[in-house]
This record gives sequence, C-alpha cells and structure tokens, in this order.
Amino acid sequence: MNYVDELEVNNKQELFDKIHEVSWEEKHTITPYFSLTKRKQFFTEITDKNCFDLIYFDAFGARVQPDLWTEDIFRIMFSALKSEGVLVTYSAKGSVRRAMQAVGFEVERLPGPPGKREMLRATKP
Repeated sequence: MNYVDELEVNNKQELFDKIHEVSWEEKHTITPYFSLTKRKQFFTEITDKNCFDLIYFDAFGARVQPDLWTEDIFRIMFSALKSEGVLVTYSAKGSVRRAMQAVGFEVERLPGPPGKREMLRATKP
C-alpha cells in the first residue's frame, strides 16, 4: 500500500511494522489519521454498507480463483466502500476491469509494481 512512504515522519519502519503486526478483528490506530482493521472473512459474508475508504484486493488471479473475480464479488465491494472509496488490485485483466465497470466503478489502469506491467484502481463515484 506504500502508505508509510507517504508520511513525513522519522519512524517509518516502526509504522510499517505496526501495520503488518497488528492483530486480526480489532481496530488499531496507526496514526491519528489512519486506522486499520484486518478481517478474516469470506467476501460472500460481507454485509458492510458505505464503511470503507480503501479495499486492497490481493487475491490469487482470476485463472486460479475465478469465483473471486465476478460481478457479484465486485458488487459486494462496491457496496462496502464509501463514496469516492478506492479498490486497488494487481490484476489488470480485461474481464476484471469490465466486471468492475459493470457494477458501477470508474476504473483506470496504473503502472504496476516491479515485475507487473499494469494494475487497476477502481473508484466508487
């Protein structure tokens, strides 16, 4: 997510470690402007509405786990995001982009991380 690199603080490594070491199922305040709740949950069980600013979707690819890359799954994520919320994924597959668009996301391709040519960022209008 590269969140820590965006901060103008001296304890970047400490914050990076904290993000990755916090326990599951509890809200943790990382900074006064950033809290994190890690949840272990099947997407089909998510019932949240307009709750999240960001979803970082790092599932296995559509070839390996096709059931996680459907319009139904993206509809759940769309509903869970607040207005102007963002969904990012390393996937840049055309079928994934079209499924996101079909449920209402505005989707753009971005340069990918090292070793990946492109990725997708979807925003809830």
